[in-house]
Amino acid sequence: MPTEREQQILNLIRQNPMITQKELASILGITRPGVASHISRLIKEGLISGKGYVLPRKEYVTVIGAVNMDIYGIIQEKKVVPKSSNSGLVRLQLGGIGRNIAADLVELGINTNLITVFGNDANGEIFKNDAVKREINISYAQQLLNETTSNYVYINKKNGERIIGVDDMEINRYITPEFLKSRLPGINASNLVVFDSNIPAETIKWLYDNVTAPMIAKAVSVNKAPNLYQDNVNLDSLIINGVEGALITQERINNLEDAKKCAKRLYAMFKATIYLYIDNYGLLIYSNKHLKAKPYKKNIEVHNTNGVGAAMAGLVAYSKLRNLDITESANLIVRAGELTMETNQSVSDHLKNLIK
Repeated sequence: MPTEREQQILNLIRQNPMITQKELASILGITRPGVASHISRLIKEGLISGKGYVLPRKEYVTVIGAVNMDIYGIIQEKKVVPKSSNSGLVRLQLGGIGRNIAADLVELGINTNLITVFGNDANGEIFKNDAVKREINISYAQQLLNETTSNYVYINKKNGERIIGVDDMEINRYITPEFLKSRLPGINASNLVVFDSNIPAETIKWLYDNVTAPMIAKAVSVNKAPNLYQDNVNLDSLIINGVEGALITQERINNLEDAKKCAKRLYAMFKATIYLYIDNYGLLIYSNKHLKAKPYKKNIEVHNTNGVGAAMAGLVAYSKLRNLDITESANLIVRAGELTMETNQSVSDHLKNLIK
């Protein structure tokens, strides 16, 4: 029976059988001789077999996208006073769409490989330790010297409505086609690939041209979501919120019929199943075969909407892996969003209860 540390090593090896002992040591924060000792025990126990670490083929999803430290304020008063101090709560927690999707998938019991970049700073160490603890495989991610891990600052009203956000995510410019090229065999061996629009437009174009595994895109922000629409789109599915969808299609969304028009236009543009989620309503799924609307339950006690889109993306991926029908998929996707809204966390601890 492997120890907890040996299980962590096994999880990393499953996603990258050619990972070096030096890389394992760096990811786990232990010495190389320490890794060698664990490897020796795993070989003796028959759990791996020598160089190349022969292991059974495992189902896994690759997520490509951002990790950042979220700094957010929640104004407690009903009335927001501009240009002044407002009483409220200030919180600090790990976030980033890519990281949140990966964490959600692991909560659902899916082996997940996260490809991202992060800084050689305190927040980078927090992310690395959290990934190891959650058993997110980051052997294909890279910690960059002299760079700062992404930060995202935002302010919400008490009901979860976003007032404003500011992101400092310049580090994501390093997720280039060249960066991903050496990782392509592992990406294409995935059962699914999920990426977010925080990565550069040229990298998205490269993914469309070179990835053969089914791909799911998660739109992020009105400034970056348009990067997803290119002349070589190669997507299975697109998850996008109402604000981003309205921007891309120039279709205003005031009601469900407007949402249907927007989803239809998005489908025409991307030729992919559209998962359009809308504040104060819920989810609309649209493809050439299906149209399914699923509202949120009434009287949700919203604490924070950050992480809702990532949770929904995680359940889209889970539903596809498990070949769920559209009704069951819609129910799970919306419930994941609700569970995330009902907590201040970017990843709900209750997601795993959805699949019991």
